[in-house]
Amino acid sequence: MFTELDQVSIFTGLTYEQLENISSFCTRQMHDDGDMLIEEGDHGDADLFVLLGGTVEIVSSNAATTSNEVVLSREDKDIFGEISWLTNAKRTAGVRCNNNVESIRINGHGLMAYLQQDTEAGFQVTLQIAKLLAHRMEESNLLLKQLLWNRGI
Repeated sequence: MFTELDQVSIFTGLTYEQLENISSFCTRQMHDDGDMLIEEGDHGDADLFVLLGGTVEIVSSNAATTSNEVVLSREDKDIFGEISWLTNAKRTAGVRCNNNVESIRINGHGLMAYLQQDTEAGFQVTLQIAKLLAHRMEESNLLLKQLLWNRGI
């Protein structure tokens, strides 16, 4: 499984041994069309997911903002669930499978404990998570600008 982990952005720069250690917290899973990998509002599950095949839709049913609409779509080798993993907060959105999906589920508590123990790996993953979040914030800003432009605001 470390071969797939080596292709995931947040694990860039880790050694073979570090990836092998992280793979011990991982489980390969298969999902059907419409399955929910993450339920919006769930708390206590800090697991991360790596999409190996297929696509998922990030959905929100928060009535104040949307009406169960697709917010984003994610494709192969993407990781999600990082916000709850980092903050230990409720899931901010749901993740629904679009057709058949293969994923890796990473035990978030196990990964966090490992990264605290191996500070070099912890630093590398923290750096990559920061880059990922910055990129996603740029994407969100672009979407917001387009939305405001389309509404004439």
